[in-house]
Amino acid sequence: MSFLDNIKLNLHKRNLKNEMKKNANIIRKSTPFEEAQKVGILFNATDKKQEELVMQYVERLRNKDKKRVSFLGFINKKKDKNDTNVVLFKNYNLSDLNWKGVPENEDVKRFIEQSFDIVINFFETPYLHGDYIMALSKASFRVGRNSNNTEAYELMINEKKKDDAHFVGLLDTYLKTFNNKPNESQTV
Repeated sequence: MSFLDNIKLNLHKRNLKNEMKKNANIIRKSTPFEEAQKVGILFNATDKKQEELVMQYVERLRNKDKKRVSFLGFINKKKDKNDTNVVLFKNYNLSDLNWKGVPENEDVKRFIEQSFDIVINFFETPYLHGDYIMALSKASFRVGRNSNNTEAYELMINEKKKDDAHFVGLLDTYLKTFNNKPNESQTV
């Protein structure tokens, strides 16, 4: 890591810590999956396989599980004014990150402000901006893959097999088992 990257990382961490102090009054709790109404999903829209799987998962959550779902995709490239591809979902890209790696985009701000019962980070590789969004999310229960930023999650899933379909299977298992019955101990 270069000297400049080190400075950026330290400033990013300091900024995140200051922003998190503003969220100190948010009550974090696990909501039984059956009772959860609002679900948020953060994902890597650059990975077309992940995008397709997330869209299938969103449809299942909406149709089968009757959840209200919002999702936000990250496109890992700068915005190109000549690009004619239409993105049909809320998103942010490299052009939306400031020099400290903090996302500055209205879709991101709205996503962070939503009071989800559960918010899920699908990023396979930890991104500073992804952990930033999760850490500041107003969600009650934040779920993601294993990350160094433990303050950003109530549940981190450590996968032996790095695969999105496997992650969805683990999500289903843990979210439907974890705290399914209030005041009873759970084995997961």
